[in-house]
Amino acid sequence: MKKQWKIIGALGLSLSLLMSSTALAAHPKGYWPYLSAFNNAKTANNQAQMITTGNKLLQYYQNLPLDSDVASIRYNVNYANYPIYEKQGNYTKAKEALQQVATNGAYLGFHDAVTMANERMRKISPNAQVYALTNTSAPYYGAKHEPKNGTLYGRVWTEQNDSAAQNEAIVSFYIEMGQNAADYERFIEPYEGGDHVIHIAWNFPGEGSTVSAINSGSYDSNIQQTLQYLATIDAPVLLRIGGEMNIWTTATTGDAFKAAYTRIAKQARTICPNVALVFSTNYTSPFGGSMEPYFPDASLVDWVGTSLYNNKYQFASSPTKGVDNNEMYFGIGDYADPVKNLSHTADLAKKYNKPIIITEGGSGYLSGYADTATFAADRIREAYTTLNMVYPQVKAIIHFDRSGTGGVNYDYSLQNNATVQAAYNSALKSNPTLMSSPNQTVTQSFKPLSQVTGANGVVTLRAYCDVIGQTVTVTYSVDGKWVGTQKTVPYNCQLDTSTLTAGNHTLKVVCNAPNGYSQTLNYQLTKAANGSVSFKQA
Repeated sequence: MKKQWKIIGALGLSLSLLMSSTALAAHPKGYWPYLSAFNNAKTANNQAQMITTGNKLLQYYQNLPLDSDVASIRYNVNYANYPIYEKQGNYTKAKEALQQVATNGAYLGFHDAVTMANERMRKISPNAQVYALTNTSAPYYGAKHEPKNGTLYGRVWTEQNDSAAQNEAIVSFYIEMGQNAADYERFIEPYEGGDHVIHIAWNFPGEGSTVSAINSGSYDSNIQQTLQYLATIDAPVLLRIGGEMNIWTTATTGDAFKAAYTRIAKQARTICPNVALVFSTNYTSPFGGSMEPYFPDASLVDWVGTSLYNNKYQFASSPTKGVDNNEMYFGIGDYADPVKNLSHTADLAKKYNKPIIITEGGSGYLSGYADTATFAADRIREAYTTLNMVYPQVKAIIHFDRSGTGGVNYDYSLQNNATVQAAYNSALKSNPTLMSSPNQTVTQSFKPLSQVTGANGVVTLRAYCDVIGQTVTVTYSVDGKWVGTQKTVPYNCQLDTSTLTAGNHTLKVVCNAPNGYSQTLNYQLTKAANGSVSFKQA
């Protein structure tokens, strides 16, 4: 976890994508007044006129065959105007403009711009959706030690949090390649017996150089010794093999990492069949990078994991707002939304049909900066109330419950900050699908409201809607009658359907933000004669 920000900091974006010069003679006759009007509006920073004149210029070029001149006009107008649409809260138009940046940027060979535009479309979309708590099960993938329903929660173990960890479902220990794993027995043994899942984060201390040493056979004896020890643990064990490889300072190739992972995993299948294998990345890769090249043979992966950190500032040592595109790409500050930051991992897990584990994560705070504690509390609240609602394949979450050490670092410990601790406790209490024990039976799960049938009585509704840098207000009404308004995640509403008559009703959920964003989600609520209700999105 400590090294990820070094990677990110070294790769800050420098996308100074300015208006490019074009060969004037190549443009169609009559273009100049349109181009001149747009350039004048841009020079004056008259944003209303930039939209008006930009649209006229694009309309003038819309039916022309694509060449470098046409692509340049389309690229530059849309690159200049997408931030205006964002500022207005018009994310549909902003995404349309960014799609044109990506399409025409690809034609022009602007690869960095294409990467930026594609990621920005992912990050700015509010993704407004309504969910309901149901008496049904979440998806089950049949992975080793995967709960059939519900999400295990726990923390990285320290001596300071031992008593708290005892009351949670999963506990995590770090072991370095080359260490004698049995030396950790005195810490691990109290969690054996079946009341906890034990997660072992088997780190590669030399990163890429450790990968090379593993592939050369230098660690074979240590690998066998460690796996033999894991086989003796009387508890379900999840083993993370060389996590966060996509952001290592001492880099490795995808092929080299897969070879090292495979060397370990094949032995684990034989020596310690009680162990589930976890392939785990960092939630974001260096600019233009990807998790996919490191993914080994799917038969050797039981769970897909990630390190998921959602922080206010990129560097704890420099708590200031950074460049917008940099913070957007790496999910920092206003863009530090746990759901969106998990999206790349969720895509990978979906592709290979695997459950997800957050192998470590949290939101850090800094002494003397009260705003970071409030920020961290909000992100903790969202992570534990919303992640497994939007992504029901999230079956385990481990909090990085450690203090900052050595210089200026974020503090992720729960017990050191009352605001963060309270948010954690409150979120756990409000989400009945979280498991404090692997033996706990969870009978409920969240589903998109449009998929809900057969509900009755009081239906718990929640919403997800993330508008960058804005406080979202969600209002619920039935047949025009107000039911509830919420301004904090997870936008909870208790809908008492027993008060409704049999037949069809209209449920309206409106998401608003101060920047002008507004989206209305309409559902047809049908109540049967027996009192059961179903929902269909209009």
